[in-house]
Amino acid sequence: MLFDSGVAKKWRDMGKEWMIFHQDTNALSLKVIPSVLAVSRAKNWQMNSVTCSRMPGEALGGICKLVNEKDPSKEIVINIEYNQLDGLLKEKWNPEGDVKNEKGFSNFPGNVNTLIFKIPEYYENLTKTGGVIPEFVNPKYANAEKTVFKAPTRLECMMQDYPKLVSGANQVGFTMYDTWFCNNPAKTNIKEAREKITQGISSFGAAEAEFLFYDWSNKMLEAAGVTIERNTEPSDFGFSFGPKVLIDP
Repeated sequence: MLFDSGVAKKWRDMGKEWMIFHQDTNALSLKVIPSVLAVSRAKNWQMNSVTCSRMPGEALGGICKLVNEKDPSKEIVINIEYNQLDGLLKEKWNPEGDVKNEKGFSNFPGNVNTLIFKIPEYYENLTKTGGVIPEFVNPKYANAEKTVFKAPTRLECMMQDYPKLVSGANQVGFTMYDTWFCNNPAKTNIKEAREKITQGISSFGAAEAEFLFYDWSNKMLEAAGVTIERNTEPSDFGFSFGPKVLIDP
């Protein structure tokens, strides 16, 4: 749409340098924009993906560096969707797939769908391809056996696949933040959110997203030296909804 509508060309001609996409269900995505924009400028990357720590099996795409087996000099830094990641890792990296590292997280940073593009090169690449991004199928299953679809499956194309259009080394990278700083999407229904909490992973539900949004300010105050007494009594969902007292340093 940016290509067909002429918007990308308009921004390029206006001298605009950077374009930022963010996920509308993730309120904290806006918090990272100043710093991640500075990283993109310092590294002069065509594309920069905001990432956070992810748990194995979490519904976040993983950022990977893929190396061409026939020509190791060819490599690409790109997002692999979570429904494809475990199978790829089992085949090419570890027979156990997406396992925890020594810190308890996946070895592959989670993509939070906050992306920064350098506009002049972005427009040039869209011009070469007519704005087309390679398509793929992303089925959503309703059961663990993967025999029932949650919804009709369709062809999709993602802006996260943009690195496939980029040539040259050191053009694509990622910037990693603590999860609490950049990722709290509200995109899961109540039933699925509760199931995820019992599995020990983020629920991505509205209640947790709202809590984490306000708790972001508490954590920033703590980083500035404010002492916050937190409520450690667990809720019905299995986690605590502190704080209860704010104390001046």
